[in-house]
Amino acid sequence: MLDRSTPGWCMPGIMQYSPAMEKLTVDTLRTLARARGLDLTDQELAALLPLVEAGRSGLAAVTDIPPALEPASQFRIL
Repeated sequence: MLDRSTPGWCMPGIMQYSPAMEKLTVDTLRTLARARGLDLTDQELAALLPLVEAGRSGLAAVTDIPPALEPASQFRIL
């Protein structure tokens, strides 16, 4: 069950996202990328920024997914 006491989208132990987070900047995205071992150029970061923002907006729109629901995507090795 969703934890409605936390603003934004929150499933305890799985994921937490707050739509009230600050807007991302290239500098913030660079810091996040480096934390994951990625060394991206300013041009690459600027190109990724709108995609990351769109993903965050889409995630903020999701509010009623039960935690027990299986993901809609599939992964196949072959």
